[in-house]
Amino acid sequence: MNEVRKLNEIALPALRGLMGDWVYYSCLMSMDELARRVHYADEIHQNKHLSDMIQRRLKRGRSEQISNYLKTQKERFFNSLVIATYGGQPNWHGLSDVRNRSGKPELENLDEETIGSIGFLTLKGDEKLFALDGQHRLAGIKKAMKDGLDHDPFDELSVIFVSHKETKKGLERTRRLFTTLNKTARPVSKGDIIALDEDDVMAICARRLIEETDMFSGDRIAFVASNNMPVTNTTSLTTIGNLYDILTILFADVQSDLKKKRAELQRVRPSNEELAAYFEYAKSLFNLLRKYFDELDEFFKSKNSSNVVKKYRGSHGGSVLFRPIGLEVLMRVIVILSKDMTLKESVKLISKLPKDLNEPPYEWLMWDSSKKTISNAHKVTLRETLLYLIGKSKFKDSTLLERYQKDTGDNSVELPEKIM
Repeated sequence: MNEVRKLNEIALPALRGLMGDWVYYSCLMSMDELARRVHYADEIHQNKHLSDMIQRRLKRGRSEQISNYLKTQKERFFNSLVIATYGGQPNWHGLSDVRNRSGKPELENLDEETIGSIGFLTLKGDEKLFALDGQHRLAGIKKAMKDGLDHDPFDELSVIFVSHKETKKGLERTRRLFTTLNKTARPVSKGDIIALDEDDVMAICARRLIEETDMFSGDRIAFVASNNMPVTNTTSLTTIGNLYDILTILFADVQSDLKKKRAELQRVRPSNEELAAYFEYAKSLFNLLRKYFDELDEFFKSKNSSNVVKKYRGSHGGSVLFRPIGLEVLMRVIVILSKDMTLKESVKLISKLPKDLNEPPYEWLMWDSSKKTISNAHKVTLRETLLYLIGKSKFKDSTLLERYQKDTGDNSVELPEKIM
């Protein structure tokens, strides 16, 4: 174990609990004390290389994002960090006389077990504390404190303490808890983010497009979190998951004054004025697509979207614009064009590209006309071929032709004829 310098004694309000064979203490701890006293879980490995693996993982982690979140988000909140204690003399002080002194009738019937679970945990300052769960949050807290976080007072965080023993069995037991906590944790699903997240700019704008415009109201959007449109759907332009992805490309990759890093767009809620600007930008994209693509204008104007969707999506193929992957690839083309053009100019230019799935370059790169199925396997080749058609591909013609022949499975095929 690493040496830890002696710190002042503190008393933390706490609840004492038991789960399985673990006794734990659920406490409140201020952010500055947490940053000062708690270290990383490399402490549970005696082997330096295994410890270094944890440190490398943390360095590749999200400490910068979490630090910015703490600095900028007024509605910030963390779930509990789990911390192992080793050495020193952490002591539990139960409030056994709460019933007698309160004078509250609702507390008269508290049982001894309940009363015994309320109290304080005191730390002398010579304990060794390290995070078993919440290491990236801890790294973000430490960075924020190091950068001079100006919160006054500092936030109080929920912290769960468990006891650790530096014996062979104790190390095994603590490592098992570490992996259990981290293996069973699951990231928030994309669907939940789109439906609920109040910081993610794309999620907020996707919901507003659905709730505040006619473009994606009702059954005009498929409430599916992935990019896989159900075969049975005959009313929707695309899925809500694809709409989220389109907005992500628009806000994070297309050149504009609103462009920001994806992580910042996902984690830091901007001002209401900025949110309004993003929403207007999102609407402008679909209004431009509607202006320059007749099939989209037909869809958005229709009272019965089913008739339009059946016309442009089905076993017959149809339009690239009615396939989630097609919208994504066209947005990737817009990203390249936006380096030298406005959004309007970019959309106007891509409207000159082929749109029929049964024609090159979509056939065999995106649409299998024999099986009547969509393929996601050749998006880069498809994007670059579309860019080639308008003289913008980053590949040499010979390199692109080789890719095109390989991905279509036809060594004799030639690149489609350029349109400009």
